[in-house]
Amino acid sequence: MKFTKIPTETKVIPSAQPLFHQGGEEAVLLIHGHRGYPAEFFYFYGQLIEAGFTISLPRLPGHGTNRFDFHESGHRDWLRSVTDEYLNLKGRYKKVYIAGLSMGAVLTLLLAEQFQPDKIALLAPALTIRKKLFYMAPYLKYFIKYFKSEWTPEDEQKEDRKKLGREYWASYDTAKMHDLLILQKMAVKKLGDVSCPALTIVSLGDKTVPSEVADIIEKNISSKELKRVVLKESPHVIVDGCDKEQVAEEVIAWFKGK
Repeated sequence: MKFTKIPTETKVIPSAQPLFHQGGEEAVLLIHGHRGYPAEFFYFYGQLIEAGFTISLPRLPGHGTNRFDFHESGHRDWLRSVTDEYLNLKGRYKKVYIAGLSMGAVLTLLLAEQFQPDKIALLAPALTIRKKLFYMAPYLKYFIKYFKSEWTPEDEQKEDRKKLGREYWASYDTAKMHDLLILQKMAVKKLGDVSCPALTIVSLGDKTVPSEVADIIEKNISSKELKRVVLKESPHVIVDGCDKEQVAEEVIAWFKGK
């Protein structure tokens, strides 16, 4: 990290602030995705509160601020931050579950490979990506720092989301794409080390992560207790899509052992 490259005026956008709720003796660590932010879990977070869980929803380093701060973060920072959060929860609560979205699910697998939490939920896990250009990032980053995405602002969007869009979704940072690829490879390499119960939820309507990623997980993971849920229409951010109610219900039932 080049600390001096982060602009002086940098601050966290309100909807990207980390969240914590003190509930019961069973805690859930929620991990958002690459270029994501905590408020994507807004509905899901509320349902977990009603279910009685303690919840920690951190903001990953470099996220929810600006593209310059994002560029100075990386895979080591993201993994270290969720490791610390998991260890904090493990030291305070009877049971700790982890649910991760997209890259958050990749980080969830890495934590599971090392620490074997009580249960995990993998939501649209980004172990593979549909865009072939993504896999060229290790080479592209030396020639192209950013390239434009298909994102366009919508009039009804709140200003927070428009700002996040301008900073994170309007373009791809090739070096940060490479960071995600590194995490993918790390997680896939040691999938066999995961032995805790694992729920995987994918969607046929996901244009970012193919639903077949569930096959990769189930063929390589060592967990004896597995469950797969396949949604039909949800976009990639399944915790905030048309099936968000089902996603929340499935995860809560999984963590509660129903």
